Amino acid sequence: MASITKDIKDSLKEKKIVLGTRGVIRSSKQGVLKMIVISSNVPEKVRRDLERYATLSQTELQSFPGNSIELAQLCRKPFKILTVGIKK
Repeated sequence: MASITKDIKDSLKEKKIVLGTRGVIRSSKQGVLKMIVISSNVPEKVRRDLERYATLSQTELQSFPGNSIELAQLCRKPFKILTVGIKK
């Protein structure tokens, strides 16, 4: 978890982050992501879609141990975040 947290914080500072499922899927299709982070409470259908797109674009997929509220707090956002993409 420490490395995922550090990666997210670093990418926030560098402004190399994509928030939200739609944005992450779009960026994954374009091949601009190096990692996709999903929260522990993401719906199963969304998880399968993200796993498929991560495989197709050869992107690393990591599970965040906390829920969407904890992921949003890490990203300093006042709304829930299910998925985060870290750009190359």
